[in-house]
Amino acid sequence: MRIPLVLLSLLVAAASRAQSGASDTEEAAYAPSTLPKIMGGAARATNDEAELGEPGRWFSTTATFTGRKRPISGRYRPIIGAWTSSRGEGQDVVEMYFGGELSELEFEQGGKKYWVLAGLPGGLGFDIYPAGQKLTIYLQRIGFASGTPVAVMTLAKLPGGATSAVVTQGRRMRNARVGEGARRQEAVFKSGSATITYAGREYTLPLDAAGRHSITPGLYTYANGVRTALLEYGSGDDQYLLLRVPVGEDASSLVPYLVLGGRIVPPIDLTSCSVTVAEAQRSGASGAVDCSGAARSALASLTFTAQ
Repeated sequence: MRIPLVLLSLLVAAASRAQSGASDTEEAAYAPSTLPKIMGGAARATNDEAELGEPGRWFSTTATFTGRKRPISGRYRPIIGAWTSSRGEGQDVVEMYFGGELSELEFEQGGKKYWVLAGLPGGLGFDIYPAGQKLTIYLQRIGFASGTPVAVMTLAKLPGGATSAVVTQGRRMRNARVGEGARRQEAVFKSGSATITYAGREYTLPLDAAGRHSITPGLYTYANGVRTALLEYGSGDDQYLLLRVPVGEDASSLVPYLVLGGRIVPPIDLTSCSVTVAEAQRSGASGAVDCSGAARSALASLTFTAQ
């Protein structure tokens, strides 16, 4: 597609006025507003393929997620390409928007419905929120596509309380990999906690000494000699974290299994994250994961302890 000259001139201007140190994940960088204001206004010309707006148009508002999603239309490719380029991001980021992992999401506010583009990091793993859930969403107004206002959601969080969704009973994580054989418990962990920042919201969960979704948290040895700490955090079906912490293996082999808002989140890939895990011992286990530098990760951070 051909990008008009008005877009190119705006793109150069936007690049020269990039955000002064503000981060997409800083809630304070977004000014309170409403969807009618964020999604309002008129383009300079409705026949332009893309019209990039001024940088720094970052807003937050509380709206109801209708549950409706749809693939991001290819007609947004010029505006997304211009916007990501103005932020110094490459073509690989553009392709993520049209690769099936991100969607357009419908929100309702004041009796009217609006479609916004799910962006990074908040758009990944958005299935944790059920239809009818009120959310505080953080939007960047990026311009117009064929005369239509375009905003990208970069964060989403619950305005307070927990979602009403429930986990389907019977789902369990089995910790033994093929070929490991029978396991023997070396130690039992009875206290600890995990703090997770996922899709813009922070969760702190206590160690579940009962291990209701897996097995009793502790250190285990398998028949083939593999040693592993198996941990569970949470206090119910609505949200919990299961962790497999191998002993004597690379820290990136940490395996998290996370349920939030009653729904299993998509598989968490830690290959682009910074992972620091202390050697699990009979006395306990601990570790930290920092994914703030991984553009594709809905998980921002994770810290855990068990004693």
